[in-house]
Amino acid sequence: MKQKIFLYYLVLTVIGVFITGLLTSEISQKYYKNELEEKLKNTAHLIQFQLSENRKLGLPIDYNKSARQYADVLYPGDKAIPLKDKDNYFRVTFIDKYGNVIGESEKDYLSMDNHSNRKEVQEALKGNIGKDVRYSTDMKMDLLYIAVPMPSEEIITRVSVPLIQLERIDEIILIYTGIGILAGILLTTVLAFRFSNMITKPVNELIDVTKEISEGNFSRRANIKCDDEIEDLANTFNIMAEKLETTLAEMNDKNIKVDSIINSMINGVVAVDNQFKIILINSVSCEMFGIKNGPGIIGMNIIELVRNSQINNLLKESMDKNIPLLTEVVMGPPDDKTLRIYTSPIKSNNVKQLNAGGIATIHNITNIKKLEQIRTEFVSNVTHELKTPLTSIRGFIETLKAGAIDDKNVAVKFLDIIDIESERLSSLINDILQLSEIENKNNDSDITSHNVNDTLKEIYDILEGVAAKKGVTLSFEAMDNISINANKNRIKQMLINLIDNAIKYNIENGTVNVKVIKAEGKVTFIIRDSGIGIDEEHIPRIFERFYRVDKGRSRNMGGTGLGLSIVKHIVNLYNGNIKVASKPGSGTEFTIQIPS
Repeated sequence: MKQKIFLYYLVLTVIGVFITGLLTSEISQKYYKNELEEKLKNTAHLIQFQLSENRKLGLPIDYNKSARQYADVLYPGDKAIPLKDKDNYFRVTFIDKYGNVIGESEKDYLSMDNHSNRKEVQEALKGNIGKDVRYSTDMKMDLLYIAVPMPSEEIITRVSVPLIQLERIDEIILIYTGIGILAGILLTTVLAFRFSNMITKPVNELIDVTKEISEGNFSRRANIKCDDEIEDLANTFNIMAEKLETTLAEMNDKNIKVDSIINSMINGVVAVDNQFKIILINSVSCEMFGIKNGPGIIGMNIIELVRNSQINNLLKESMDKNIPLLTEVVMGPPDDKTLRIYTSPIKSNNVKQLNAGGIATIHNITNIKKLEQIRTEFVSNVTHELKTPLTSIRGFIETLKAGAIDDKNVAVKFLDIIDIESERLSSLINDILQLSEIENKNNDSDITSHNVNDTLKEIYDILEGVAAKKGVTLSFEAMDNISINANKNRIKQMLINLIDNAIKYNIENGTVNVKVIKAEGKVTFIIRDSGIGIDEEHIPRIFERFYRVDKGRSRNMGGTGLGLSIVKHIVNLYNGNIKVASKPGSGTEFTIQIPS
Protein backbone atom coordinates (compact mmCIF):
# COMPACT_ATOMS: atom_id res chain seq x y z
CA MET A 1 0.00 0.00 0.00
CA LYS A 2 2.85 2.38 0.83
CA GLN A 3 4.38 1.89 -2.64
CA LYS A 4 1.02 2.44 -4.32
CA ILE A 5 0.41 5.68 -2.43
CA PHE A 6 3.92 6.87 -3.27
CA LEU A 7 3.52 5.95 -6.95
CA TYR A 8 0.07 7.55 -7.26
CA TYR A 9 1.25 10.70 -5.55
CA LEU A 10 4.30 10.89 -7.86
CA VAL A 11 2.29 10.26 -11.03
CA LEU A 12 -0.30 12.88 -10.07
CA THR A 13 2.47 15.43 -9.39
CA VAL A 14 4.20 14.77 -12.73
CA ILE A 15 0.88 14.96 -14.59
CA GLY A 16 0.03 18.20 -12.79
CA VAL A 17 3.37 19.79 -13.61
CA PHE A 18 3.14 18.63 -17.23
CA ILE A 19 -0.39 19.94 -17.69
CA THR A 20 0.61 23.22 -16.07
CA GLY A 21 3.57 23.53 -18.45
CA LEU A 22 1.38 22.70 -21.45
CA LEU A 23 -1.27 25.25 -20.48
CA THR A 24 1.42 27.82 -19.77
CA SER A 25 2.92 27.22 -23.23
CA GLU A 26 -0.45 27.58 -24.92
CA ILE A 27 -1.33 30.72 -23.01
CA SER A 28 2.12 32.23 -23.66
CA GLN A 29 1.91 31.49 -27.40
CA LYS A 30 -1.56 32.95 -27.65
CA TYR A 31 -0.54 36.04 -25.72
CA TYR A 32 2.66 36.44 -27.78
CA LYS A 33 0.80 36.04 -31.08
CA ASN A 34 -1.86 38.56 -30.06
CA GLU A 35 0.82 41.04 -29.03
CA LEU A 36 2.78 40.43 -32.24
CA GLU A 37 -0.31 40.81 -34.41
CA GLU A 38 -1.12 44.15 -32.81
CA LYS A 39 2.48 45.26 -33.23
CA LEU A 40 2.52 44.31 -36.92
CA LYS A 41 -0.82 46.03 -37.51
CA ASN A 42 0.51 49.18 -35.93
CA THR A 43 3.70 48.93 -38.00
CA ALA A 44 1.71 48.48 -41.21
CA HIS A 45 -0.47 51.48 -40.36
CA LEU A 46 2.66 53.49 -39.58
CA ILE A 47 4.16 52.61 -42.99
CA GLN A 48 0.92 53.54 -44.73
CA PHE A 49 0.79 56.83 -42.84
CA GLN A 50 4.33 57.64 -43.92
CA LEU A 51 3.52 56.84 -47.53
CA SER A 52 0.44 59.02 -47.36
CA GLU A 53 2.51 61.90 -45.98
CA ASN A 54 5.08 61.48 -48.76
CA ARG A 55 2.28 61.46 -51.27
CA LYS A 56 0.89 64.73 -49.88
CA LEU A 57 4.33 66.33 -50.14
CA GLY A 58 4.45 65.34 -53.82
CA LEU A 59 7.38 63.04 -53.37
CA PRO A 60 7.65 60.13 -55.81
CA ILE A 61 7.06 56.71 -54.27
CA ASP A 62 9.19 53.68 -55.11
CA TYR A 63 7.42 50.80 -53.36
CA ASN A 64 10.28 48.33 -53.76
CA LYS A 65 12.80 50.79 -52.37
CA SER A 66 10.40 51.86 -49.62
CA ALA A 67 9.89 48.22 -48.60
CA ARG A 68 13.63 47.72 -48.09
CA GLN A 69 14.02 51.03 -46.27
CA TYR A 70 11.19 50.36 -43.84
CA ALA A 71 12.50 46.86 -43.18
CA ASP A 72 15.97 48.19 -42.41
CA VAL A 73 14.72 51.07 -40.32
CA LEU A 74 12.23 49.15 -38.25
CA TYR A 75 14.34 45.98 -37.78
CA PRO A 76 17.98 46.62 -38.57
CA GLY A 77 20.24 43.60 -38.83
CA ASP A 78 23.25 42.00 -40.43
CA LYS A 79 22.51 41.21 -44.07
CA ALA A 80 25.14 38.47 -44.05
CA ILE A 81 23.19 36.39 -41.55
CA PRO A 82 20.88 33.86 -43.22
CA LEU A 83 17.19 34.57 -42.91
CA LYS A 84 16.54 31.46 -40.84
CA ASP A 85 19.14 32.54 -38.24
CA LYS A 86 17.92 36.12 -37.76
CA ASP A 87 16.27 36.93 -34.45
CA ASN A 88 14.70 40.22 -35.64
CA TYR A 89 13.83 39.37 -39.20
CA PHE A 90 11.15 41.75 -40.61
CA ARG A 91 9.70 41.64 -44.07
CA VAL A 92 7.66 44.28 -45.91
CA THR A 93 5.70 43.61 -49.08
CA PHE A 94 3.50 45.96 -51.19
CA ILE A 95 0.76 44.37 -53.32
CA ASP A 96 -1.62 46.08 -55.73
CA LYS A 97 -5.32 45.44 -55.97
CA TYR A 98 -4.73 42.71 -58.54
CA GLY A 99 -2.43 40.71 -56.30
CA ASN A 100 0.77 41.68 -58.03
CA VAL A 101 3.82 42.37 -55.89
CA ILE A 102 5.03 45.93 -56.46
CA GLY A 103 7.61 46.06 -53.67
CA GLU A 104 9.51 43.52 -51.57
CA SER A 105 12.15 43.98 -48.85
CA GLU A 106 13.82 40.56 -49.16
CA LYS A 107 13.36 39.28 -52.72
CA ASP A 108 13.16 40.50 -56.27
CA TYR A 109 9.51 41.49 -56.55
CA LEU A 110 9.51 41.03 -60.29
CA SER A 111 10.21 37.32 -59.93
CA MET A 112 7.49 36.77 -57.37
CA ASP A 113 4.15 35.13 -58.16
CA ASN A 114 0.78 36.78 -57.95
CA HIS A 115 -0.37 36.86 -54.29
CA SER A 116 -4.10 37.12 -54.88
CA ASN A 117 -4.49 33.50 -53.69
CA ARG A 118 -2.85 34.24 -50.34
CA LYS A 119 -5.31 34.07 -47.45
CA GLU A 120 -4.26 37.33 -45.83
CA VAL A 121 -4.25 39.10 -49.24
CA GLN A 122 -7.73 37.82 -50.08
CA GLU A 123 -9.04 39.20 -46.81
CA ALA A 124 -7.28 42.56 -47.39
CA LEU A 125 -8.76 42.85 -50.88
CA LYS A 126 -12.15 42.70 -49.23
CA GLY A 127 -11.21 45.76 -47.15
CA ASN A 128 -10.38 43.85 -43.95
CA ILE A 129 -7.13 43.27 -42.16
CA GLY A 130 -5.96 39.81 -43.16
CA LYS A 131 -3.68 37.50 -41.25
CA ASP A 132 -2.21 34.05 -41.74
CA VAL A 133 0.48 31.75 -40.42
CA ARG A 134 2.38 29.71 -42.96
CA TYR A 135 5.49 27.57 -43.01
CA SER A 136 8.44 29.09 -44.81
CA THR A 137 10.57 26.65 -46.74
CA ASP A 138 13.35 29.26 -46.88
CA MET A 139 13.51 29.84 -43.11
CA LYS A 140 12.31 26.41 -42.19
CA MET A 141 9.83 27.91 -39.69
CA ASP A 142 6.37 29.44 -39.42
CA LEU A 143 5.83 33.12 -40.35
CA LEU A 144 3.04 35.44 -39.28
CA TYR A 145 1.60 37.53 -42.13
CA ILE A 146 -0.50 40.70 -41.56
CA ALA A 147 -2.05 42.40 -44.62
CA VAL A 148 -3.53 45.91 -44.16
CA PRO A 149 -5.46 47.53 -47.08
CA MET A 150 -4.76 51.14 -48.10
CA PRO A 151 -7.87 52.18 -50.11
CA SER A 152 -6.54 55.62 -51.01
CA GLU A 153 -3.57 54.12 -52.85
CA GLU A 154 -5.35 50.89 -53.81
CA ILE A 155 -2.47 48.91 -52.45
CA ILE A 156 -1.99 46.39 -49.65
CA THR A 157 0.79 46.68 -47.13
CA ARG A 158 1.85 43.28 -45.86
CA VAL A 159 4.30 42.78 -43.06
CA SER A 160 5.58 39.47 -41.74
CA VAL A 161 7.88 38.19 -39.04
CA PRO A 162 9.05 34.67 -38.18
CA LEU A 163 7.51 33.00 -35.11
CA ILE A 164 10.94 32.05 -33.86
CA GLN A 165 10.14 33.55 -30.47
CA LEU A 166 7.31 31.04 -30.06
CA GLU A 167 9.78 28.21 -30.46
CA ARG A 168 12.07 29.86 -27.93
CA ILE A 169 9.15 30.34 -25.59
CA ASP A 170 8.30 26.64 -26.02
CA GLU A 171 11.92 25.73 -25.34
CA ILE A 172 12.02 27.91 -22.23
CA ILE A 173 8.69 26.53 -21.01
CA LEU A 174 9.88 22.98 -21.78
CA ILE A 175 13.07 23.58 -19.84
CA TYR A 176 11.25 25.07 -16.87
CA THR A 177 8.60 22.38 -17.09
CA GLY A 178 11.33 19.73 -16.95
CA ILE A 179 12.95 21.54 -14.04
CA GLY A 180 9.53 21.74 -12.40
CA ILE A 181 8.97 18.03 -12.97
CA LEU A 182 12.36 17.15 -11.47
CA ALA A 183 11.79 19.48 -8.55
CA GLY A 184 8.28 18.10 -8.20
CA ILE A 185 9.61 14.55 -8.23
CA LEU A 186 12.15 15.38 -5.52
CA LEU A 187 9.63 17.24 -3.43
CA THR A 188 6.98 14.61 -4.09
CA THR A 189 9.39 11.87 -3.05
CA VAL A 190 9.81 13.50 0.33
CA LEU A 191 6.17 14.46 0.75
CA ALA A 192 4.84 11.18 -0.65
CA PHE A 193 7.12 9.24 1.68
CA ARG A 194 5.91 11.21 4.67
CA PHE A 195 2.32 11.13 3.51
CA SER A 196 2.39 7.40 2.82
CA ASN A 197 3.99 6.83 6.23
CA MET A 198 1.29 8.92 7.86
CA ILE A 199 -1.34 6.68 6.28
CA THR A 200 0.32 3.26 6.20
CA LYS A 201 1.93 3.37 9.66
CA PRO A 202 -1.37 3.53 11.58
CA VAL A 203 -2.94 1.12 9.08
CA ASN A 204 -0.07 -1.34 9.59
CA GLU A 205 -0.45 -0.98 13.36
CA LEU A 206 -4.15 -1.76 13.01
CA ILE A 207 -3.23 -4.80 10.90
CA ASP A 208 -0.74 -5.99 13.56
CA VAL A 209 -3.29 -5.47 16.32
CA THR A 210 -5.91 -7.34 14.30
CA LYS A 211 -3.52 -10.27 13.77
CA GLU A 212 -2.73 -10.48 17.48
CA ILE A 213 -6.41 -10.37 18.39
CA SER A 214 -7.15 -13.08 15.80
CA GLU A 215 -4.41 -15.19 17.44
CA GLY A 216 -6.09 -14.86 20.84
CA ASN A 217 -4.46 -11.79 22.42
CA PHE A 218 -7.74 -9.98 23.08
CA SER A 219 -6.11 -7.46 25.43
CA ARG A 220 -4.13 -5.86 22.56
CA ARG A 221 -5.14 -2.30 21.65
CA ALA A 222 -4.18 0.16 18.90
CA ASN A 223 -2.28 3.27 20.08
CA ILE A 224 -2.64 5.74 17.20
CA LYS A 225 -2.41 9.54 17.59
CA CYS A 226 -2.83 11.35 14.28
CA ASP A 227 -5.81 13.64 14.90
CA ASP A 228 -7.80 12.52 11.86
CA GLU A 229 -10.27 9.88 10.70
CA ILE A 230 -7.68 7.11 11.15
CA GLU A 231 -7.44 7.95 14.85
CA ASP A 232 -11.25 7.82 15.03
CA LEU A 233 -11.08 4.45 13.28
CA ALA A 234 -8.47 3.22 15.80
CA ASN A 235 -10.57 4.40 18.75
CA THR A 236 -13.66 2.69 17.30
CA PHE A 237 -11.58 -0.44 16.73
CA ASN A 238 -10.40 -0.38 20.36
CA ILE A 239 -13.99 -0.06 21.57
CA MET A 240 -14.96 -3.01 19.35
CA ALA A 241 -11.98 -5.05 20.62
CA GLU A 242 -12.89 -4.28 24.23
CA LYS A 243 -16.48 -5.39 23.68
CA LEU A 244 -15.24 -8.47 21.84
CA GLU A 245 -12.89 -9.31 24.72
CA THR A 246 -15.70 -8.89 27.23
CA THR A 247 -18.10 -10.98 25.14
CA LEU A 248 -15.56 -13.74 24.59
CA ALA A 249 -14.61 -13.71 28.26
CA GLU A 250 -18.26 -14.16 29.17
CA MET A 251 -18.64 -16.91 26.58
CA ASN A 252 -15.49 -18.65 27.79
CA ASP A 253 -16.68 -18.35 31.37
CA LYS A 254 -20.03 -19.87 30.41
CA ASN A 255 -18.31 -22.60 28.38
CA ILE A 256 -15.99 -23.38 31.29
CA LYS A 257 -18.96 -23.60 33.63
CA VAL A 258 -20.87 -25.80 31.21
CA ASP A 259 -17.81 -28.02 30.64
CA SER A 260 -17.18 -28.21 34.37
CA ILE A 261 -20.79 -29.16 35.01
CA ILE A 262 -21.12 -31.81 32.30
CA ASN A 263 -17.67 -33.24 33.02
CA SER A 264 -18.52 -33.41 36.73
CA MET A 265 -21.61 -35.48 36.03
CA ILE A 266 -21.46 -39.14 36.90
CA ASN A 267 -23.56 -39.88 33.82
CA GLY A 268 -22.55 -39.49 30.21
CA VAL A 269 -24.04 -36.81 27.95
CA VAL A 270 -23.74 -36.67 24.15
CA ALA A 271 -25.49 -34.16 21.87
CA VAL A 272 -25.46 -34.31 18.05
CA ASP A 273 -26.91 -32.20 15.25
CA ASN A 274 -29.12 -33.40 12.41
CA GLN A 275 -26.04 -34.68 10.57
CA PHE A 276 -25.07 -36.79 13.62
CA LYS A 277 -22.03 -34.58 14.23
CA ILE A 278 -21.07 -34.25 17.88
CA ILE A 279 -21.74 -30.80 19.35
CA LEU A 280 -21.33 -31.77 23.01
CA ILE A 281 -19.77 -34.69 24.84
CA ASN A 282 -18.39 -35.13 28.35
CA SER A 283 -15.44 -37.17 29.57
CA VAL A 284 -17.67 -39.79 31.21
CA SER A 285 -19.23 -40.60 27.82
CA CYS A 286 -15.79 -40.98 26.26
CA GLU A 287 -14.77 -43.31 29.07
CA MET A 288 -17.94 -45.37 28.69
CA PHE A 289 -17.49 -45.71 24.93
CA GLY A 290 -13.75 -46.30 25.21
CA ILE A 291 -12.80 -43.31 23.04
CA LYS A 292 -10.17 -40.63 23.59
CA ASN A 293 -11.50 -37.26 24.63
CA GLY A 294 -9.80 -34.32 22.95
CA PRO A 295 -10.26 -31.06 20.99
CA GLY A 296 -10.84 -32.84 17.68
CA ILE A 297 -13.78 -34.92 18.89
CA ILE A 298 -16.30 -32.07 18.46
CA GLY A 299 -17.63 -32.19 14.90
CA MET A 300 -16.93 -35.88 14.39
CA ASN A 301 -19.71 -38.20 13.30
CA ILE A 302 -20.97 -40.23 16.25
CA ILE A 303 -21.87 -43.18 14.00
CA GLU A 304 -18.21 -43.46 12.97
CA LEU A 305 -16.94 -42.81 16.49
CA VAL A 306 -19.23 -45.07 18.53
CA ARG A 307 -19.29 -48.48 16.92
CA ASN A 308 -22.52 -49.66 18.51
CA SER A 309 -25.53 -50.09 16.28
CA GLN A 310 -28.01 -50.20 19.20
CA ILE A 311 -26.98 -46.76 20.48
CA ASN A 312 -26.79 -45.22 17.02
CA ASN A 313 -30.13 -46.68 15.91
CA LEU A 314 -31.83 -45.57 19.13
CA LEU A 315 -30.56 -42.01 18.69
CA LYS A 316 -31.58 -41.98 15.02
CA GLU A 317 -35.04 -43.33 15.81
CA SER A 318 -35.52 -40.74 18.54
CA MET A 319 -34.59 -37.94 16.10
CA ASP A 320 -36.69 -39.35 13.24
CA LYS A 321 -39.81 -39.89 15.36
CA ASN A 322 -39.15 -36.82 17.55
CA ILE A 323 -39.84 -38.82 20.74
CA PRO A 324 -37.74 -39.82 23.79
CA LEU A 325 -36.62 -43.45 23.96
CA LEU A 326 -34.93 -45.76 26.48
CA THR A 327 -32.90 -48.94 26.20
CA GLU A 328 -30.15 -50.91 27.93
CA VAL A 329 -26.98 -51.83 26.10
CA VAL A 330 -24.27 -54.25 27.12
CA MET A 331 -20.85 -53.07 25.96
CA GLY A 332 -18.42 -55.82 25.14
CA PRO A 333 -14.91 -56.61 26.35
CA PRO A 334 -12.42 -55.78 27.68
CA ASP A 335 -14.71 -54.30 30.36
CA ASP A 336 -18.25 -55.60 30.17
CA LYS A 337 -20.50 -52.66 31.00
CA THR A 338 -24.26 -52.35 31.11
CA LEU A 339 -25.42 -48.92 29.98
CA ARG A 340 -28.90 -47.46 30.24
CA ILE A 341 -29.39 -45.04 27.34
CA TYR A 342 -31.98 -42.24 27.35
CA THR A 343 -32.36 -40.43 24.02
CA SER A 344 -34.51 -37.43 23.17
CA PRO A 345 -34.70 -34.89 20.32
CA ILE A 346 -33.33 -31.36 20.71
CA LYS A 347 -36.06 -28.78 20.25
CA SER A 348 -35.63 -26.49 17.25
CA ASN A 349 -36.52 -22.78 17.05
CA ASN A 350 -37.22 -23.24 13.35
CA VAL A 351 -40.87 -24.17 12.87
CA LYS A 352 -40.04 -25.75 9.52
CA GLN A 353 -37.52 -28.10 11.14
CA LEU A 354 -38.66 -31.11 13.18
CA ASN A 355 -35.75 -30.87 15.60
CA ALA A 356 -32.18 -29.57 15.82
CA GLY A 357 -30.57 -32.92 16.59
CA GLY A 358 -30.58 -35.38 19.45
CA ILE A 359 -29.17 -35.84 22.94
CA ALA A 360 -28.30 -39.07 24.71
CA THR A 361 -27.86 -39.51 28.47
CA ILE A 362 -25.89 -42.60 29.43
CA HIS A 363 -26.06 -44.22 32.87
CA ASN A 364 -23.54 -46.90 33.77
CA ILE A 365 -25.69 -49.41 35.65
CA THR A 366 -23.06 -52.15 35.70
CA ASN A 367 -22.70 -51.97 39.49
CA ILE A 368 -26.46 -51.81 39.93
CA LYS A 369 -26.82 -54.94 37.85
CA LYS A 370 -24.08 -56.62 39.84
CA LEU A 371 -25.75 -55.61 43.09
CA GLU A 372 -29.04 -56.97 41.83
CA GLN A 373 -27.29 -60.19 40.93
CA ILE A 374 -25.53 -60.31 44.31
CA ARG A 375 -28.83 -59.61 46.07
CA THR A 376 -30.51 -62.39 44.11
CA GLU A 377 -27.65 -64.76 44.85
CA PHE A 378 -27.66 -63.68 48.51
CA VAL A 379 -31.39 -64.39 48.90
CA SER A 380 -30.93 -67.69 47.12
CA ASN A 381 -27.92 -68.61 49.27
CA VAL A 382 -29.57 -67.51 52.52
CA THR A 383 -32.67 -69.49 51.60
CA HIS A 384 -30.54 -72.51 50.82
CA GLU A 385 -28.40 -72.16 53.96
CA LEU A 386 -31.46 -71.73 56.17
CA LYS A 387 -33.39 -74.45 54.43
CA THR A 388 -30.74 -77.11 54.95
CA PRO A 389 -30.65 -77.06 58.79
CA LEU A 390 -34.40 -76.44 59.01
CA THR A 391 -35.09 -79.41 56.76
CA SER A 392 -32.77 -81.53 58.90
CA ILE A 393 -34.43 -80.35 62.13
CA ARG A 394 -37.95 -80.94 60.77
CA GLY A 395 -36.97 -84.38 59.53
CA PHE A 396 -35.57 -85.49 62.88
CA ILE A 397 -38.55 -83.99 64.76
CA GLU A 398 -40.99 -85.91 62.53
CA THR A 399 -38.95 -89.07 63.10
CA LEU A 400 -39.12 -88.55 66.85
CA LYS A 401 -42.85 -87.92 66.62
CA ALA A 402 -43.26 -91.08 64.60
CA GLY A 403 -42.02 -93.16 67.60
CA ALA A 404 -38.24 -92.79 67.65
CA ILE A 405 -38.60 -90.71 70.82
CA ASP A 406 -39.40 -93.93 72.71
CA ASP A 407 -35.96 -95.28 71.86
CA LYS A 408 -33.75 -93.35 74.28
CA ASN A 409 -30.48 -93.84 72.42
CA VAL A 410 -31.97 -92.85 69.06
CA ALA A 411 -33.82 -89.94 70.65
CA VAL A 412 -30.65 -88.57 72.29
CA LYS A 413 -28.76 -88.94 69.01
CA PHE A 414 -31.46 -87.13 67.08
CA LEU A 415 -31.70 -84.39 69.68
CA ASP A 416 -27.92 -83.90 69.49
CA ILE A 417 -28.21 -83.51 65.72
CA ILE A 418 -31.11 -81.08 66.14
CA ASP A 419 -29.01 -79.12 68.64
CA ILE A 420 -26.05 -78.96 66.20
CA GLU A 421 -28.29 -77.82 63.34
CA SER A 422 -29.94 -75.26 65.60
CA GLU A 423 -26.49 -73.94 66.60
CA ARG A 424 -25.51 -73.81 62.96
CA LEU A 425 -28.77 -71.97 62.17
CA SER A 426 -28.14 -69.53 65.02
CA SER A 427 -24.58 -68.89 63.83
CA LEU A 428 -25.82 -68.22 60.32
CA ILE A 429 -28.45 -65.80 61.53
CA ASN A 430 -25.94 -64.01 63.77
CA ASP A 431 -23.46 -63.69 60.91
CA ILE A 432 -26.18 -62.30 58.63
CA LEU A 433 -27.21 -59.78 61.27
CA GLN A 434 -23.62 -58.77 61.92
CA LEU A 435 -22.93 -58.37 58.21
CA SER A 436 -26.08 -56.30 57.75
CA GLU A 437 -25.14 -54.12 60.71
CA ILE A 438 -21.61 -53.47 59.38
CA GLU A 439 -22.85 -52.76 55.83
CA ASN A 440 -25.30 -50.14 57.03
CA LYS A 441 -22.67 -48.21 58.99
CA ASN A 442 -20.44 -45.41 57.71
CA ASN A 443 -18.66 -45.08 61.03
CA ASP A 444 -18.32 -47.60 63.82
CA SER A 445 -19.47 -46.97 67.38
CA ASP A 446 -17.79 -47.66 70.76
CA ILE A 447 -14.42 -46.65 69.36
CA THR A 448 -11.73 -46.60 72.04
CA SER A 449 -7.98 -46.76 72.16
CA HIS A 450 -7.08 -50.23 73.35
CA ASN A 451 -4.01 -52.40 73.50
CA VAL A 452 -3.81 -54.91 70.67
CA ASN A 453 -1.62 -57.21 72.76
CA ASP A 454 -4.46 -57.72 75.26
CA THR A 455 -6.89 -58.53 72.44
CA LEU A 456 -4.44 -61.10 71.05
CA LYS A 457 -4.24 -62.83 74.45
CA GLU A 458 -8.03 -63.10 74.58
CA ILE A 459 -8.14 -64.52 71.06
CA TYR A 460 -5.39 -67.02 71.92
CA ASP A 461 -7.35 -68.24 74.94
CA ILE A 462 -10.48 -68.69 72.77
CA LEU A 463 -8.84 -70.54 69.86
CA GLU A 464 -6.07 -72.43 71.62
CA GLY A 465 -8.31 -75.41 72.30
CA VAL A 466 -9.66 -75.46 68.72
CA ALA A 467 -6.10 -75.39 67.32
CA ALA A 468 -4.93 -78.11 69.71
CA LYS A 469 -7.88 -80.29 68.75
CA LYS A 470 -6.91 -79.89 65.09
CA GLY A 471 -3.23 -80.48 65.89
CA VAL A 472 -2.28 -76.99 64.71
CA THR A 473 0.36 -74.89 66.44
CA LEU A 474 -0.92 -71.39 67.11
CA SER A 475 1.65 -68.60 67.67
CA PHE A 476 1.39 -64.82 68.15
CA GLU A 477 4.12 -62.27 67.56
CA ALA A 478 3.51 -58.60 68.27
CA MET A 479 5.40 -55.43 69.08
CA ASP A 480 5.07 -54.17 72.65
CA ASN A 481 2.22 -51.85 73.57
CA ILE A 482 0.54 -51.53 70.20
CA SER A 483 -2.61 -49.43 70.55
CA ILE A 484 -5.40 -48.85 68.01
CA ASN A 485 -8.47 -46.59 67.93
CA ALA A 486 -11.28 -48.95 67.04
CA ASN A 487 -14.15 -50.98 68.36
CA LYS A 488 -12.39 -53.74 70.25
CA ASN A 489 -15.08 -56.33 69.51
CA ARG A 490 -14.85 -55.61 65.75
CA ILE A 491 -11.08 -56.13 65.71
CA LYS A 492 -11.49 -59.23 67.82
CA GLN A 493 -14.20 -60.61 65.52
CA MET A 494 -12.10 -59.87 62.42
CA LEU A 495 -9.05 -61.70 63.78
CA ILE A 496 -11.10 -64.66 65.15
CA ASN A 497 -12.73 -65.20 61.72
CA LEU A 498 -9.36 -65.18 59.96
CA ILE A 499 -7.53 -67.32 62.52
CA ASP A 500 -10.45 -69.77 62.81
CA ASN A 501 -10.39 -70.23 59.00
CA ALA A 502 -6.62 -70.69 59.11
CA ILE A 503 -7.09 -73.47 61.68
CA LYS A 504 -10.01 -75.14 59.89
CA TYR A 505 -8.32 -75.31 56.49
CA ASN A 506 -4.90 -76.28 57.79
CA ILE A 507 -3.15 -79.59 57.57
CA GLU A 508 -2.33 -81.93 60.47
CA ASN A 509 0.50 -80.63 62.60
CA GLY A 510 0.28 -77.38 60.70
CA THR A 511 0.99 -73.89 61.96
CA VAL A 512 -0.83 -70.59 62.20
CA ASN A 513 1.30 -67.54 62.87
CA VAL A 514 -0.17 -64.15 63.75
CA LYS A 515 2.13 -61.12 63.52
CA VAL A 516 1.23 -57.55 64.43
CA ILE A 517 3.41 -54.49 63.73
CA LYS A 518 2.85 -50.74 63.79
CA ALA A 519 4.52 -48.34 61.39
CA GLU A 520 3.73 -45.02 59.69
CA GLY A 521 0.48 -44.61 61.61
CA LYS A 522 -0.90 -47.99 60.60
CA VAL A 523 -1.36 -51.27 62.43
CA THR A 524 -0.59 -54.27 60.23
CA PHE A 525 -2.01 -57.73 60.98
CA ILE A 526 -0.39 -60.68 59.19
CA ILE A 527 -2.09 -64.10 59.51
CA ARG A 528 -0.06 -66.85 57.86
CA ASP A 529 -0.97 -70.54 57.82
CA SER A 530 0.48 -73.74 56.37
CA GLY A 531 -2.88 -74.94 55.13
CA ILE A 532 -4.23 -76.26 51.85
CA GLY A 533 -4.09 -72.85 50.13
CA ILE A 534 -6.42 -71.28 47.58
CA ASP A 535 -6.35 -71.47 43.80
CA GLU A 536 -5.59 -68.11 42.15
CA GLU A 537 -8.91 -68.10 40.27
CA HIS A 538 -10.85 -68.13 43.57
CA ILE A 539 -8.92 -65.35 45.34
CA PRO A 540 -10.89 -62.38 43.80
CA ARG A 541 -14.19 -63.91 45.04
CA ILE A 542 -13.39 -65.26 48.49
CA PHE A 543 -14.80 -62.13 50.18
CA GLU A 544 -18.20 -62.57 48.52
CA ARG A 545 -21.10 -63.73 50.68
CA PHE A 546 -21.55 -67.50 50.80
CA TYR A 547 -18.70 -68.04 48.32
CA ARG A 548 -16.90 -71.30 49.14
CA VAL A 549 -13.89 -72.72 47.37
CA ASP A 550 -14.95 -76.25 48.49
CA LYS A 551 -18.63 -76.05 49.43
CA GLY A 552 -18.98 -79.56 50.80
CA ARG A 553 -15.88 -79.30 52.99
CA SER A 554 -16.87 -75.84 54.27
CA ARG A 555 -20.28 -77.01 55.38
CA ASN A 556 -18.79 -80.06 57.06
CA MET A 557 -16.47 -77.73 59.00
CA GLY A 558 -19.41 -75.64 60.15
CA GLY A 559 -18.70 -72.55 58.09
CA THR A 560 -21.49 -70.19 57.11
CA GLY A 561 -19.69 -68.68 54.11
CA LEU A 562 -19.96 -65.17 55.60
CA GLY A 563 -16.80 -65.01 57.70
CA LEU A 564 -14.45 -63.42 55.10
CA SER A 565 -17.20 -61.11 53.90
CA ILE A 566 -17.57 -59.83 57.48
CA VAL A 567 -13.76 -59.39 57.67
CA LYS A 568 -13.76 -57.38 54.44
CA HIS A 569 -16.54 -55.08 55.65
CA ILE A 570 -14.83 -54.47 58.99
CA VAL A 571 -11.63 -53.50 57.18
CA ASN A 572 -13.59 -51.14 54.91
CA LEU A 573 -15.36 -49.67 57.94
CA TYR A 574 -11.96 -48.41 59.21
CA ASN A 575 -10.69 -47.34 55.74
CA GLY A 576 -8.14 -50.10 55.80
CA ASN A 577 -7.05 -52.59 53.15
CA ILE A 578 -6.64 -56.34 52.97
CA LYS A 579 -4.42 -58.44 50.73
CA VAL A 580 -4.32 -62.19 50.11
CA ALA A 581 -1.39 -64.28 48.98
CA SER A 582 -1.92 -68.02 48.53
CA LYS A 583 -0.92 -71.05 46.53
CA PRO A 584 -2.47 -74.51 46.68
CA GLY A 585 -0.46 -76.67 49.09
CA SER A 586 1.67 -73.75 50.30
CA GLY A 587 -0.68 -72.08 52.73
CA THR A 588 -2.32 -68.66 52.78
CA GLU A 589 -1.32 -65.23 54.07
CA PHE A 590 -3.76 -62.42 54.89
CA THR A 591 -2.29 -58.92 55.38
CA ILE A 592 -4.54 -56.24 56.88
CA GLN A 593 -3.61 -52.59 57.39
CA ILE A 594 -5.80 -50.35 59.55
CA PRO A 595 -5.05 -46.72 60.51
CA SER A 596 -4.16 -46.56 64.20
